Amino acid sequence: MLRELRERVLIAGKKLREYDLIVMAGGTVAARDPETNLVVITPSGMEYENLTWEDMCVIDIDTLKPVDGKRRPSCASDMFTAVLRARPDILCVTHAHSRYATAFSALNREIPVITTTQGNLVGGPVPCTHWVHPDPHTPEYLQDIVDTMGSGYAVNIRNHGLVVGGSTVEESIENIITCEVTAQTTFIAEQMGKPYFLTPDETRRAHAFAKSVVGQHIK
Repeated sequence: MLRELRERVLIAGKKLREYDLIVMAGGTVAARDPETNLVVITPSGMEYENLTWEDMCVIDIDTLKPVDGKRRPSCASDMFTAVLRARPDILCVTHAHSRYATAFSALNREIPVITTTQGNLVGGPVPCTHWVHPDPHTPEYLQDIVDTMGSGYAVNIRNHGLVVGGSTVEESIENIITCEVTAQTTFIAEQMGKPYFLTPDETRRAHAFAKSVVGQHIK
């Protein structure tokens, strides 16, 4: 079931490791199939290196019950499905505890738009959620993630890490890599001096420009 999507999710999980966004099994990819509304999600606590597409889990987006697959799905399935339910325009959510972005979350500081690339792809700064939550997820905690993300594509969970969406699996991975690179670039630039942050208007224009010319789908 959903073999192609499961293969794409696995490739995305491996890219999290390839781009040094995770260590061991510290990342998640969850993608919604628009035809069935089922969600393909990476398995809980397993490193991606030796996994196959059959290790990717298929779950019901509402009940979280397994539909196909031999593994137990991510223990944070409720978090990713909450975003996917709230945002019909987002078909994939990725999650990582990447170092620089997570450092921003520990400071309760948004990742600013310091590069036009961040404006192009993510379309805005990355805000932090409102509290540290080390316990099992509550409805309020999940809603805070959804509300903090708002109409954007990324949110940084306080003292935890990024949750980033995209209209495809591949776009979601590109967006989360961009968030981490922007966090790292901001750190470096602030060691050197006082960097310029793009204004909301400049960010909007960069995003609109990229969406109109970047990629093979443009006619």
